[in-house]
Amino acid sequence: MKTLAVIGGSGTLGSDLVQYFSTKFVVISINRGNYRDQIGKLFDVVINANGNSKRFWANQNPVEDFFASSASVIKSIFDFPCDVYIYISSPDIYENHSEPKYTKENVQINPKRLEPYGLHKYLAELIVKKYKEKFLILRLSMFLGKKLKKGPIHDVIKDNPIYVTLNSKLQLISTFAVAEVIEVLLNKSIRNEVFNVGGVGTFSFLDAKKLLKKNIQVRPDAKKQLYEMDTNKLKRLYPALKTSEEYLRQFLLV
Repeated sequence: MKTLAVIGGSGTLGSDLVQYFSTKFVVISINRGNYRDQIGKLFDVVINANGNSKRFWANQNPVEDFFASSASVIKSIFDFPCDVYIYISSPDIYENHSEPKYTKENVQINPKRLEPYGLHKYLAELIVKKYKEKFLILRLSMFLGKKLKKGPIHDVIKDNPIYVTLNSKLQLISTFAVAEVIEVLLNKSIRNEVFNVGGVGTFSFLDAKKLLKKNIQVRPDAKKQLYEMDTNKLKRLYPALKTSEEYLRQFLLV
């Protein structure tokens, strides 16, 4: 049976990836507690679902974020030799992530125009392309999983004020769908490609009031956010891709 390691296997995404692939691979969950013990082990597939995911913190602490989001990637590549390395990246590597026309996977990226968070994710992508013969890079939208602990959807559910305005539009996908996407790409032997991974279209928090049946509180310093990546490349290989709203409805039913 082939082996698969998930770096960040205790996180919201990582834990669901570990569970999903546990019947298909011999899976090792790598986290801070056992990282050193796993160094040097050979895997068929390594999924790096680690790295800093706090964008606001990253932009305020660029040096610390560089080590968390870029340096950690090159370290993991040499710490855990593997046949295929899958890196979970971010739509923040795009200069303009508000509309699909600006976010096709082959768009030219100017690092000077990126905030620290996006820049460090982009540098990590370049590191993966440089040092891995076989790789996949998944630019992942906001995801919803069983261990969801932060983000505006979590805040709405917990009746906490959200840090985005109600006219914000975000792209959503479930952790289960992310796992399915990875499985499809591996089974089809897709290698050395970049994919935008998110639901089709966006979800507006103006619609959240009706869907969640809640009076949503908005923080005074809330900012408008617009995230929508082009997903046509992914949908050709994964036609089961649903809309962002469908993924949210599924998440709320669990």
